[in-house]
Amino acid sequence: MSTEQKLNIDLSKADDIGCEKCENLYFTPVVMIKRLSALLSPTGQEIKFPVQGFQCTSCQAVETPFSE
Repeated sequence: MSTEQKLNIDLSKADDIGCEKCENLYFTPVVMIKRLSALLSPTGQEIKFPVQGFQCTSCQAVETPFSE
């Protein structure tokens, strides 16, 4: 049994999101490595993990889920 579900979305109705600094509409995916100390980790051990972000192809600004 497949858990995949196809969504039929009309992209012409979706809003474009531009770079917050220069309003460029194109981005390149980038990865940032985060570290969680052993004191804060649910396992009691230090954890390192990747976080996906996007870098503006014009001004090089990086936006991540942690961006303000």
